[in-house]
Amino acid sequence: MNSKDTLVIRLRFRSWQEIREVLEGVEKHLQDRPRIIVIGGTALVYHGLKRSTKDLDFVFPTQGECFWFADALSKMGYEPRRGARVWRFIDFERDLYVDISYGKVGEVLLTQSVFSRLIEEKIQNMSVWIPSLEDLFILKACHSMDDYGTDAIGDAKRIYERIDMKIVEDELRNQSERVGEKVNRWLEEFGEGTRSKT
Repeated sequence: MNSKDTLVIRLRFRSWQEIREVLEGVEKHLQDRPRIIVIGGTALVYHGLKRSTKDLDFVFPTQGECFWFADALSKMGYEPRRGARVWRFIDFERDLYVDISYGKVGEVLLTQSVFSRLIEEKIQNMSVWIPSLEDLFILKACHSMDDYGTDAIGDAKRIYERIDMKIVEDELRNQSERVGEKVNRWLEEFGEGTRSKT
């Protein structure tokens, strides 16, 4: 293993505390206070369902809030790479990646009911919000049906074992038919037999 391999392994985000430290750095460069919603592997680390994540994933309710955060990352030396849905910021020196978007995650909308289940975490003078496991399940199930990525499938299975399906069913009524179809397809293909009977 060379020194670069060691660096990459060391810089994986292995705890919520390491993620907090990055956000504390960003907070110093923010001119306004966006509502930061943690998603993806970053949220799973918070919930203790993933040991590490290779990048940080955040979504913002509005475009303006996303741009405030993007501006802070730029001031810190992160270089932007604009994608179709996600704006990736890269710190090449430390090999760190931060993905940000706004309004929705893929096809999943940030509905009022999703907002009502967010868990608040205070970091310095900002509030960071983490989705409930039920909402993370919907996000991961949709993502895994989009590209059949083994990470997304594994994440969805880990979350599925701990959620209240009634909350998921209620939220799917607030989402598009397409989102409901993807989650139901996930349940048909991957859900059966993975949940313990209560």
